[in-house]
Order: sequence, then C-alpha cells, then structure tokens
Amino acid sequence: MSLLRRRNLSIRQRLLLWLVPPLTLLWALSMVGDYHLTQDPAQEAFDRALLDSALALAANLKADGRTTRLDLPPEAEAVLRFDGTDRIYFAVFDDQRRQLAGDRELVWHSPGRINPLFFEEQIGSEPIRVALYQTGSKDHPTYIQVAETTHKRQRLIQRILGALVWPNLLLIVAAAVLITLGVRSALSPLLHLRDEVASRSSRDLQPLSTSPIPAELRPLIDSFNRLFGLLAQQAEAQQRFLANAAHQLKTPLAALQTQLELASMDPDPASVRIRLQQLEAVTERVTHLTHQLLALARSEPGASMTAQMREIDLQQTAEQMASSYLDFSLEQNIDLGFELAPAAIRAVPWLLQELLGNLVDNALRYTPSGGVVTVRCGIDGSHAFCEVEDDGPGIPAAERSRIFDRFYRADASMGEGCGLGLAIVREIAEVHNAEIIVDTGANKKGAKFRVRFPLTASIRI
Repeated sequence: MSLLRRRNLSIRQRLLLWLVPPLTLLWALSMVGDYHLTQDPAQEAFDRALLDSALALAANLKADGRTTRLDLPPEAEAVLRFDGTDRIYFAVFDDQRRQLAGDRELVWHSPGRINPLFFEEQIGSEPIRVALYQTGSKDHPTYIQVAETTHKRQRLIQRILGALVWPNLLLIVAAAVLITLGVRSALSPLLHLRDEVASRSSRDLQPLSTSPIPAELRPLIDSFNRLFGLLAQQAEAQQRFLANAAHQLKTPLAALQTQLELASMDPDPASVRIRLQQLEAVTERVTHLTHQLLALARSEPGASMTAQMREIDLQQTAEQMASSYLDFSLEQNIDLGFELAPAAIRAVPWLLQELLGNLVDNALRYTPSGGVVTVRCGIDGSHAFCEVEDDGPGIPAAERSRIFDRFYRADASMGEGCGLGLAIVREIAEVHNAEIIVDTGANKKGAKFRVRFPLTASIRI
C-alpha cells in the first residue's frame, strides 16, 4: 500500500483501494476453488468410463496356457470405439511388452505399483487420456490400455469456466457498485460537514451541529468547535481592544484639536506659547499611546515568533535598556540603580527590550521624586530572571490580579500612563512561557515585578 502513502488520495479512493483489490483477489481464489471442485469429479467420471472399457476388454481375454488372446467380436469392438466426439484407442500387451491386439499408435507403458493408472499421452500432435489396467495372473500379467482424445474434456472445461466466470464476474461488479455506493453514503456526513464549513463566512463562528453525526466525526467537529470558540474569543478581544483604543485616543485627539483651534484664534503670543506647550504634552501622550498600541498588537501570542528567536545575554540587554532611561530618571530626581548578573536565554530581542522598557518606564513614572528604582537580573534556580523594584506607592494586593488588563489603571496611581504597559509585559511573557511575580518592594514599600524565564525558553506559537 505504498501508493496510499505516496499519493494524495481522497478518503473515497483510499477505501476503494482497500476494499476492491482484496475482493477481486477473493473472487479469483474462489474461481480456482470452484473450478477444481467441479472439474475433478467430471474428470473422474471420464476416467471411470475409460476404466469400464478396459474392464470390458479384460472380460474378453482368453488364456490358453502361457498364451493370451483377445476374443472381441467386431460388433463389440464397434461399440467400444463408438463416440460422437472423441476417437477411441485400445491396446493389449503381454508381460513381454508384445502387443497382442489393438492400435499400433499406443505404446507400452509400465503401470508400476498403481492399478489402474491414468495418464496423459500424445498421438502425433493430439493429446489423449489413457487408462492402463493390469489383469491376469501375477506370473503372466496382461496390460490393457484404453485411450481417447480430449475434446469432450476440453468442452467440459470451457463450459465449467463459462458457468463460473460470468456469474462471478457479475457478482464482483455488483459488489464493487454496492461498495462504491456504500462508501459514498458513509462519507456523505463528511461531505456535508465540508459544505457547511465552506459556505460559512469569516464572521460566522457559531459551533457546528453535533447531531446527528457518526461517532467517528464527533472528535473532528468538537475540534472545529473548540477552534471556532478560540477564534470567537480572539475576535471579541480584538473588538474590545479596538473599542478601548478608540476611546483612549479620542480624548487626547479631541484635546489636541481644541488646543489647535484656540491657538489659531488667540492673538496673545504668551498665551499661544502656553497652548503650544500643552499641544506638545498632548502630542507626546498620543505618540506614547500609539507606540504602546502597536507594541501590544505585535506582541500578541497569535503571531509566530519562531524565526526571530535568538540567544540573548539578559545582563547586557537589561543594562542597555535601563541605561536609556538615565536621563529621564535624573530629570525626575529618581535614583536608577543596577544589580546585574550574567544570564543567557532564548528570546526575541525586540520583545525582550519592550518588556524591560515597559517595566522600567512604569516604575519611573509611578515613583515620586527622590525615590529609588532598581533593575536586577540573574539566575534563580532553574530560571533566569529580570526584576524591577521601586519604592513608590505600591500596588494593593486586591488589585494585583487586574493590573495586567488592558487600559486598567489603579485608583491610587499617580502616573499619567494609559494602562497598556503591563498588558504588553504580560503578552510578551506569555509568548516566552515566562512567569510574572508581583510583590511588595523592600521595607514593605513600593512594588517589585519579577519575570522568570526558563533557561531553555521556547516561543509558544
């Protein structure tokens, strides 16, 4: 069945290839068996007729001392030779292989230990069937051969084959038709499922009906329904994300438009300068929000990141990312420190930078002036980790399960974030099969975010 492995065959073709050839083989074996079952008794009947003629000749043998002769009247010989289809031969031999009577075309054959003996011979180019019968005393045996041509036997074989082949051939054709119809009927639920799925639009994610269906299709339909459920959840989350993003962008864009209109109508240069400063702040907020929305979309687990996986030095990445915030930390009068140790993981470089950047940015924005933010990395048991700790207002334990939701901001937060930074961190952590632990900072102040990566981190597709 290597053909089934090499070719892209349909299920119907595979079933027919599995069913029809074995059925044909069984038909051929049945033909051979039926032929022998029918032919052997017929051949035995013909051989028995030859033996009867040999026995009739034996009854007409006359023994006179050591001499044996055949006393066969012409009428009896005519009856013996009469056959409407085949030609009959006979011959009588003594123990010295001398022919006593009969046809010269028949030659001596030794019977061996079998009596009577039947065998095939030829006279010229014509095949004959011979019956050899030994009679007389043990010391002076006589051998009688009766033979006939095989026309009757050949006709019988043809009739037997005709009687076997055509009915069996019709039977195999009927069976093949019934198998084809049965396979088509059995596959109709699968074809119906194919048509139902093919006719659906991209927006129709309703579960497929599970009744009535064959038991073999139920696991497939259950898998389809699970997939439709996941797609529906993803589509719902995407719609919710777009709605939230539109809502978040609406306010700063409206403020930007308002400030532009007021600035264009304000004749006072000093007032215009103030409005331009407000425009700059709003523009910075919109830019930051847009950047985070794009980062969140790119970090979705549905996107394949396998080709972007690299061996990354976590210490070097953390140092580079945190160092880019030194100027901002000095501007905010925040002590940004480092406690970095070597740690190598497999990760997507830009995603890891985005994760660290959001943690550091989040800590700096929510830590008051004069505070401390510390960035750490290293190996903890069987995991590599990166950690950002601050001594800001902290996060109440009751809200820690919600801070990773998109656009969620704790009531006590004093920053101006849009609530996407930690959502991006969670998405990137899920992509890398990493674990996020939220705890209270040192001296029971502030917050501490630790992300634990498997030392052999792999992308989840």
